[in-house]
Amino acid sequence: MLQTYKATLNGNQLEWNGEVPEEAKNKESVSVIVTILDGETGVNAMRPFGLSANKFVIPEDFDAPLPEDVLADFEN
Repeated sequence: MLQTYKATLNGNQLEWNGEVPEEAKNKESVSVIVTILDGETGVNAMRPFGLSANKFVIPEDFDAPLPEDVLADFEN
């Protein structure tokens, strides 16, 4: 199973940011995949305005109630 946790790699030491997975608390080794992100990646990073301009159109009936058969799929 693949689970995602945030951590920072300083040299060869992994420092957990928040919750530490149970597997990592054990003395046995665990397999990890490390993705190194370049630059700012936090919620404060600004995205350019209009990235999806002219890529899709919001239909006029976007706010309209869903048909009964579609609502039934959510309720069952």
